[in-house]
Amino acid sequence: MSLVDSLKGRKNVIFQENEGVNSAIHLINDFRDRTFTFKGLKKKYSGLDGASLLKRIQEEMDSMLILYRYRTKIKTYIDKRGIAQAEIRLLGKASTMSRYNPLDVELLVKTEIPNL
Repeated sequence: MSLVDSLKGRKNVIFQENEGVNSAIHLINDFRDRTFTFKGLKKKYSGLDGASLLKRIQEEMDSMLILYRYRTKIKTYIDKRGIAQAEIRLLGKASTMSRYNPLDVELLVKTEIPNL
């Protein structure tokens, strides 16, 4: 757990990193009762349910001119209110090299706090 996570009162912080987008789809389906925010390349969306989020991610990937290799970074935790939260980063690499490339992209998905 990082210092920022402990200052924000987060518990049970788990980091996962995988190739492809399958783990992101699986996590979105696990949080199907929740709403999400999605930050694409040009637009930001909030209040998306799971099905519309998956549709927006697919549209965002289809609109790109370059074929990317995606790497998924997932962070799940329990916030100070005791609510499970998740952050998903989809990192698209344009080249096979691991160094910086200005064509690389990042898509960000976060769960929203439910209305109780």
